[in-house]
Amino acid sequence: MAALERAHERGELDLSAIDIPALYDTRWVVYAKRPFGGPEQVIRYLGRYTHRVGLSNTRLVSMDERGVTFRTKSGLATVEAGAFLARFVPHVLPPRFVKIRHYGLHSASHAKTRLVVAKTLLVPPCEDPLPTPDDTLALILDLTGVDVRICPACHKPTLVRQPLPVQPEELGRAPPSRAA
Repeated sequence: MAALERAHERGELDLSAIDIPALYDTRWVVYAKRPFGGPEQVIRYLGRYTHRVGLSNTRLVSMDERGVTFRTKSGLATVEAGAFLARFVPHVLPPRFVKIRHYGLHSASHAKTRLVVAKTLLVPPCEDPLPTPDDTLALILDLTGVDVRICPACHKPTLVRQPLPVQPEELGRAPPSRAA
């Protein structure tokens, strides 16, 4: 309330139509329910806004005097231009904010496909080994007789590297280029 009054005194906010004393007399109760689907649903919901754009260019079909036509999950939708802007503008980030963007295995197109395959191909190490070049590992094995690529506790490889199978639709995809 004090911040609102200071903004009003600076001329940044018009509170002439608001009964300020009544706001001070009001007992404010903050009520927040647990999310219906649990925390995973909340993260999934927020993820749509932090990792994706409001409407990608590929979904825009046309714009004419009738309005803006775009693709939806159930087909095409045409919305009057003002209504389209009213829906779209809330998803535009403020200045200096950027969307979180990923490419490669962490891109949205691979999150439920290739990333899952990659995780299943990795053998989880018992302890995080230090990254060491292969020639150094061979030298350690020659000098000590100890293969540091094998976990001493479970006797499994600490890290197995193998290429992921390439799928035709992924050929030609590259990380986004930095604007010059």
